[in-house]
Amino acid sequence: MEVNTIKVEIRKHHVTPGVNVLDLHIDANGEKIIKQTQHKDIDRAYQKFVEEIIRVSKELAEAPIEGHKMEEA
Repeated sequence: MEVNTIKVEIRKHHVTPGVNVLDLHIDANGEKIIKQTQHKDIDRAYQKFVEEIIRVSKELAEAPIEGHKMEEA
């Protein structure tokens, strides 16, 4: 799988309280997505997306590197 860029940025909008801005940049495996959206704090789809991206990030951070053996100290 070719991965060039995977970037997710979620930030509070600096003008409107309670509004989150989602910047999504994906360039991987033939898919290229660049999108910015705005969601209110109470938007259930937005909340579910945040929960899922946190879960996936933790899973990747804790995954062993395949094809490499860790040397014992």
